[in-house]
Amino acid sequence: MAASPLANNWCLGDRPDLGAMNVVNGLIRALDLNSPFALPCFDRTARLMVGSDYGGQHASSKFEALAFVLADAGTVGPWLNATGKLRARYLRDRRRMSFKALGDRLRMEALPAFLSAADLLHGMLLVVLVDKRIGSLFASDHDPAGIAPEVVALAEWPARTTERLLRICHVVSLALAGLTREGQEILWVTDQDEIAANVERHALLVKVFGTIASHYLEHTLGHLRIATTASDTGTRDLEDFVAIADLAAGAVCHLLNSYREASTPVAQRVVVPPPLGVAPKAQALLDWFSDQRSSLKRLVISIEPVEKSSRLLVRHYAFAGTNAGFDLPPWRSLR
Repeated sequence: MAASPLANNWCLGDRPDLGAMNVVNGLIRALDLNSPFALPCFDRTARLMVGSDYGGQHASSKFEALAFVLADAGTVGPWLNATGKLRARYLRDRRRMSFKALGDRLRMEALPAFLSAADLLHGMLLVVLVDKRIGSLFASDHDPAGIAPEVVALAEWPARTTERLLRICHVVSLALAGLTREGQEILWVTDQDEIAANVERHALLVKVFGTIASHYLEHTLGHLRIATTASDTGTRDLEDFVAIADLAAGAVCHLLNSYREASTPVAQRVVVPPPLGVAPKAQALLDWFSDQRSSLKRLVISIEPVEKSSRLLVRHYAFAGTNAGFDLPPWRSLR
């Protein structure tokens, strides 16, 4: 008897009403069809944890990086056990892991164990890079945030902060619409940056996300909560989870900045180790990032402008280093 075909892990079909984000949706859907093991399967998952962090805010960066780790909550226990052991050995003073702090000797010594622990998670590490030459992803869309009266306070935010909030909410909404299933419970933990810097902004984030997510989701989720790293118990559990996204955002953003500064075109398949000039901390992370055998899948998507055009290009970057990657679908253009 012939084997039955593998089921798709990405469940969101073509959605022209999502505008620009439907192009990203189509790219991920094509990747899932082309490479059945490129995305995690959450069919039997009752609860998911989502952690997010954001990089590239410094003036020298050519990209803004939005990074998300989505994991089956059932695999968080073994990860917590592993991170507890590495903290007892390397980080007894509870110092925080982050990309920008890897100049610290103890953090660098802890990094291999930290990354090995992350590989115990079943899920996906998603990095979305947005070229800073792009002003807004939503300027041409009618009512892009689906702004409802209860979130009209967004008009009082700085335009740059509002744009980041919308980008983050749209990407999380797309990921949940594509990867989750009916009735699953979600805990989203975001870094406490300017989009959730205080109680008022946190409350507005919850309202804006609820409005945007309702336009993406075609199924009903269970309880969905949004927390920040300020809710960490002091053991660094939430901060360590979000730090996985921070490290990925920092390394990938650093790599593409290095290519851009050297005026070197980036191929769709990025070879690791990268060219000279990339910091050692980024090289260590990128070599780990290139391992596609992990149950924590890696996915990098960039949104870049097209020269002499108002069009935007959505690309998927795969990392090929000491470990093999997988075949790729073509990149796609935003209209």
